[in-house]
Amino acid sequence: MSMLNYTSAIGFVLFLFILSSPLNLYGQKDWKLSKTEDDIQLWIKNLEGSDLKQFKLQTTFKKELKSVYLLIRDVENMHLWYDKVQSVKLLKKISDNEAIYMLGYDLPFPFEDRISTVKGSIKFDEKGGKIFVNTDYFQTELPEDKKHMSLITKIKSSWEISEGKKGEVLITHAGYMDPGGNVPKWLVNEGLTSGPLKTIKSMKKILDKY
Repeated sequence: MSMLNYTSAIGFVLFLFILSSPLNLYGQKDWKLSKTEDDIQLWIKNLEGSDLKQFKLQTTFKKELKSVYLLIRDVENMHLWYDKVQSVKLLKKISDNEAIYMLGYDLPFPFEDRISTVKGSIKFDEKGGKIFVNTDYFQTELPEDKKHMSLITKIKSSWEISEGKKGEVLITHAGYMDPGGNVPKWLVNEGLTSGPLKTIKSMKKILDKY
């Protein structure tokens, strides 16, 4: 998502919608190719009923699917590679594959940093060679020392990762985020052209550690 690309954090996040999501983040309808860079393709389209735009990114890595899975599961270290995510804190573990997290976002001056609370879930179909991740805003009680911070409530992200040929994995990442407050929508939308690219490039680099 220019240095003003905090929207890439949409997610943040780290978690995703399965193809049956009513938002249809993966469908091809109305998507417009915005940028191609280093084997990464980025599409943009309007979010229905909003001035906000959403993104969809696709690329391939020459990595093992299990390594990607281990990275995605390591949510509390997401700040090391996901653009604009400053911190991640586990609030509640629901199951081995689902939890509620508080995400901290580093916004550029003059805007204040923000937080969001999200429910994330992950599904690893090892036999089928696929990973699905869903993330969505989830209303919950905030820690006392964070109650003064601006809260992001419009945020969704998704990942679909599958095994390809010759040791490659195909990665599709989609989502959106509205920081709200005094951050203008045009600035949020502008950030979509660089933030997701930074995220996926950082992800590729850190994968060697998994």
